[in-house]
Amino acid sequence: MSEILKEIKKLRKEVKEVKNILTDETSREYVKALIDNVSAGSDMSNTNEVLSKEYLEYWTCDHCGKHTHEVDYDYLGNGTNHLGCELKLEMGEKN
Repeated sequence: MSEILKEIKKLRKEVKEVKNILTDETSREYVKALIDNVSAGSDMSNTNEVLSKEYLEYWTCDHCGKHTHEVDYDYLGNGTNHLGCELKLEMGEKN
């Protein structure tokens, strides 16, 4: 087994352990989506990233409705919102 597959298997096991601890339904759905994505990604012949509906719903900005799953953490505001959207909202409230 390649090192990458070993690491994927290890990560999958750790995520499942975290999932068992979670009590919040949204968090459980998010972790399940992550597990599904890791499972889909373990097929090395499929190089396309497979993103589940639940995963994309979690990584969506509340203000503009666009996905934030590919946004660097430095550019995220509150939760999974774009920092720019948060700042625009704040500036609008102040003016």
